[in-house]
Amino acid sequence: MSFTNAVLQFKKSPKLPVILQDEIGECGHACVAMISNFWGHKLDLHALRKMNNPSQRGISLLVVKNLLETIGFSTRALKVSLEQIGQIKTPAILHWDMNHFVVLKKMKRDGVVIHDPATGIRYCSMDELSSSFTGIVLEVEKSEHFARIKDTSKLSLFSLVKTVVGINRYILLLILLSLSIEILGLLNPLFVQYVTDDVVGTSNSNNLHIIACAFIILVLIQAFTEYIRGNMVIYLSNNLTEQFSANVVRHLLTLPLQYFEKRHKGDIQSKFQAIDQIQKKISTDFVNAVLDGLMIVINLVVMIIYSRFLTLLVVMALFLYLAIRYLSYHSLKKQTESSITQHAKTASVFLETLQGIIPIKSFLKEKMRFNAWRNSNIHSLNADIKVSQIHLLYNIVNQLIFHIEPVLVICAGASLILKNEFSVGMLIAFLSYRLMLVNKAASFIQNLVDYQLISIQLSRLSDILLQEPEVLDNVSCYRQPARTAGTLSLRNVTFKYNDNEKNILNNINLTINPGEKVVIVGPSGCGKSTLLKVMMGLLSISSGDIYLDNVSIRDIGILNYRNLTASVMQDDVLLTGSIRDNISFFDEGDVSMEVIHQAAKLASIHDVILKLPMGYDTMVGEMGSTLSGGQKQRVLLARALYKKPKLLFLDEATSHLDVDNEKRINQALKSLEITQISIAHREESIRMADRIINLDAINVTS
Repeated sequence: MSFTNAVLQFKKSPKLPVILQDEIGECGHACVAMISNFWGHKLDLHALRKMNNPSQRGISLLVVKNLLETIGFSTRALKVSLEQIGQIKTPAILHWDMNHFVVLKKMKRDGVVIHDPATGIRYCSMDELSSSFTGIVLEVEKSEHFARIKDTSKLSLFSLVKTVVGINRYILLLILLSLSIEILGLLNPLFVQYVTDDVVGTSNSNNLHIIACAFIILVLIQAFTEYIRGNMVIYLSNNLTEQFSANVVRHLLTLPLQYFEKRHKGDIQSKFQAIDQIQKKISTDFVNAVLDGLMIVINLVVMIIYSRFLTLLVVMALFLYLAIRYLSYHSLKKQTESSITQHAKTASVFLETLQGIIPIKSFLKEKMRFNAWRNSNIHSLNADIKVSQIHLLYNIVNQLIFHIEPVLVICAGASLILKNEFSVGMLIAFLSYRLMLVNKAASFIQNLVDYQLISIQLSRLSDILLQEPEVLDNVSCYRQPARTAGTLSLRNVTFKYNDNEKNILNNINLTINPGEKVVIVGPSGCGKSTLLKVMMGLLSISSGDIYLDNVSIRDIGILNYRNLTASVMQDDVLLTGSIRDNISFFDEGDVSMEVIHQAAKLASIHDVILKLPMGYDTMVGEMGSTLSGGQKQRVLLARALYKKPKLLFLDEATSHLDVDNEKRINQALKSLEITQISIAHREESIRMADRIINLDAINVTS
């Protein structure tokens, strides 16, 4: 086996970026994006998803290879030993832990540096490499078809700001108020200079009281203006947070079901929390940055009027500080990104622990989950430590530069005083202006750095806002007939999660008659729940069509179609509120208690609710913890029946019920003129069906 390792280089080597996966199964896409960007073909995950949308199960090495070759790379898959890995041309893609891909950045004497799409840059010892590396490598290099292009979708601050009503007026007012405060502050050193030179220096206090009163009035005006400005900042911050949050949640709820199935809840929550950081940058830091920029210019002009030489000393110190911040920016960005990602993982572990508290306790796994959370939290804290160490270095450098620089300025100023080119009052005033300039410049530089770092938060938030909403095809001209019979037909329906996977549903042809009670059976994992979600209009089919009363649901419109259906799925939950609210699903119109009671009676839960101390006003937790599993299922069923649907979909909806309650509910459902499609394994539910459909018999997958 031969390897290509040596490459002639006449210019600075490109940097391998860190691109972290957003979805559970897109480590392969992240590796492709990293290598593509390394060679100058700027691609992000959003663009790659358009080329190939991964499922939760991820993609194979063959798909990774095909993606790279489509972009313009030549690749070859190799089987190598640990001794041979040093001969691989980097960056290359390694198969990791049998279910993951990472990018090999470089070899070291006793280990390797990898870019892990799940965690970021990390060093692996030879022992860890031996245990995780499967021996499969994908070597990548440019082909003659390779082209340097840019295909990225970025969320900008401007695109967020323009959605906020009235923000331009408030920001302009804030800038004007802040500018007036700063200009008033520029007058304070003049008072000190006057007192030092014209009062103390000449022993003449004739106008001292008048000038002192004038400056006190200016200070009061400054304080009042500051109060108005502070209130405006509070109002703008809250207004931005409300509008940003509303826009993000509104868009989040329009995303298709698959978006949520492919991501950890903690990660989505972490991305949503990025709004707070972005809001602060706009409402406070943006105004401060504009103001600092203006005040830097004004301060420089005033200081140059006093002394060009002294001003040059200050400016040189500022440029030195700026250069240090610039050179260390990439390290700060990398560590900040790692910290944010790790905190999102810790949040996911914590949420999973809360959601799985019953099995954790029953299996005596409290210690195991505590250790899992603690390890994740320690990784988060370690990432925070690295960020804090960089900021500590900044503070030390800041102190060194801006403690040495004023010594030089004072010495130079004293020399000018001895030459009678400067007065003591002028030096004191200059030092005041110098302090203002240094503070404003340091703040301005920090805001520039923070503005660049906010790109991390924008990138995370873009995973929500740049996703295409669910295609609902709501047909406004569709008129629901006076009576919907409820005939549901599937014609040549095929479904798969992406183009590189086998069909989960293949050429399904099925007709369910009005009012018919159909039970779908089959072994676990054969696609029953997927079929139900397809029939409910929650998953978009790959080919074929679905008809309701011989009208395609595309012509009906998904919104209109869903309005005719109701469901009880395995993972359905009750929301925080009363039982009445949950049965009516928090209907905002006139809620009929008679309809609620009727639905509860059909679900065999009415008598149970009446025995509760608060009856239908009994509050239930977010997971329905005040009710038993069977009671919760019956409330969920009552919620579905309250809607009076034409099609009712049930996925193991009576799995937690005793035989008697299950029989009563099945008999009640059988009496309804509703087309019912259910998934069941229990004999009682299967026996009550008009027809039993074995999915394996109608779904022939290859």
